[in-house]
Amino acid sequence: MKYVRSPLFRVQWLLQLFLIALFLSIDVGENLQAIIAGALLCTVGIPHGANDYLYREDTTGLGLVAFTVMYLGVMGVYLLLWWVLPIAALAVFFAISFHHFGQSNFENGAVWHMPSILWGLWILVFPVVIHWEEAFGIFADMTGTAAAADGVIGISGHWAIAVITGGAYLASLFFAVKADRSRYILQFTLVSLWYIATPLLFGFIVVFCLWHAMQSFQHQLDHYKKSTSGSTGAFVKALIPFGIASLAGFGVYVYFRGFEVGEAFILLSLITLPHVVVMHRLYAAGSAESETSL
Repeated sequence: MKYVRSPLFRVQWLLQLFLIALFLSIDVGENLQAIIAGALLCTVGIPHGANDYLYREDTTGLGLVAFTVMYLGVMGVYLLLWWVLPIAALAVFFAISFHHFGQSNFENGAVWHMPSILWGLWILVFPVVIHWEEAFGIFADMTGTAAAADGVIGISGHWAIAVITGGAYLASLFFAVKADRSRYILQFTLVSLWYIATPLLFGFIVVFCLWHAMQSFQHQLDHYKKSTSGSTGAFVKALIPFGIASLAGFGVYVYFRGFEVGEAFILLSLITLPHVVVMHRLYAAGSAESETSL
């Protein structure tokens, strides 16, 4: 079943609508924001790539070792890039993120699928332009450069970027998406309202977990059941080892370092790069199977 026609999509937009209403009707303080964000990160956000090893070509124990070494190796090389060329590393993080968010939303195996690209851009660009100074400060922390947000572009420039990006995405729906436009427009509207109503970090964490991690989990589960005839219980059981490892690693980081936003995003980028490669292969395989069935 196509993602936007699935029960999950209905749950997502209803939950997003509830959260918007909650945030607009009561004072959701920082403590409650931290609880909601922490719960989402620990249940879906951080663990949603913990089953990447299930999709390796060599399913033997030696294949698992090789996969793990390769996975950690990619993270190590990317960490080195952050150390040597942090601005380039940040650019890579943006590129893989908007590709990954868009690809998962449209379950599309192509690299250049315009609605996917523009949706991924919107997810990242819109919260940045409406929280420009705060976002620019985070980027400065990540790259070790001096923040210089003032004077880069004015407020009208920020909103011009938002209007152009959002308008381009909506236009792409009418030109490139034949079905389910109303569902994608509903998603766009709710996410945009959420970003406007919420602080930068909290708003992004909720969108990341609710509109990406959950959907990614659903696609992985569908792929797992179809390719292995395994059950949901087996999928969840397979998630436990690396899921606990990722949560433990995050817990150790927070214990010793606190929650440094810039550092946390760098850690996220290290996990994201190999995960994007794995998921791209899954979406590409799924697109190939759909075309074959037609």
